[in-house]
Formats: sequence, C-alpha cells, structure tokens
Amino acid sequence: MKKFLILFVFLALNLFAKEGTMEIKFSFDGNAFLIVLDDNAAAREFYAMLPLEFEMSDYVGKEKIAHLDKRLSLENMQGYEPQIGDFFYFSPWGNIGIFYEKQPPYTGLIKLGVIKEPKEELIKRLRDKKQNFKAIIEKHSK
Repeated sequence: MKKFLILFVFLALNLFAKEGTMEIKFSFDGNAFLIVLDDNAAAREFYAMLPLEFEMSDYVGKEKIAHLDKRLSLENMQGYEPQIGDFFYFSPWGNIGIFYEKQPPYTGLIKLGVIKEPKEELIKRLRDKKQNFKAIIEKHSK
C-alpha cells in the first residue's frame, strides 16, 4: 500500500508540473517554434507580458536579440552556463535573446527557457538570417 501511495503522489506531482509548464510560441518569417520557459521570477514576468512583437537583430554572430521595454525581476538569479537554443534575458541591457552559437557564462545573464521544437532546424535558420526581422512571441495553449 505504501508503494502505491508513493507512486500515486509521484504521478500526481509530475502531472501537475506538466500542466503548469509555461510554453510560448516564437514566430518569424513563416517559421514558428515552441520555447518551454523555466520556473523563475523573470520567466513568469515575461510570460505575463505576452503577446509581444519585437525587432530582432544579430549580436556578435552568436545570438539574436531584442530590447524589452520593461526590466524583468532578478530575484534569486545568478549567471549560468549558456547553451545553444537557450532563450535568455541579459539584465544589464534589458535584452531578450536566443543563442544559436556557444557563449561564455556572464553574471547578468538569466535563462528564461529553452527551444523545445524544432530545435536543430530553427538554430540553422537563426544562424543563416543576417538581417533584422520581426518576431511575435505569444503564449502557447496546449
């Protein structure tokens, strides 16, 4: 009975976590992909601001960025080891962005989430896109 109860609690918590997941849709030039947001104060604030439209530009041949009009919370946040496909907030400048090449860690960098699908194809399209472009970011309903 005890094993059954533990299994039930584990499954219930896992189901709750999946239902509470914040997913967003990022669209540009006929492309659309999903990003799963992390559960942190900055990501929750960003999610509450949606939908938004941005002018994305390339930065140092490694990331696409756009400026947010409102600063996000830095509560309990530290720098992290960025990965290709991460959706991030750069707090010193108030920018959001997506890494399509490896970047070193930086204290003011906050991970907001990660590309869910189609990651490899999208990374290639972001890497190949040299000119600025309009992007729409909105909540994704499952």
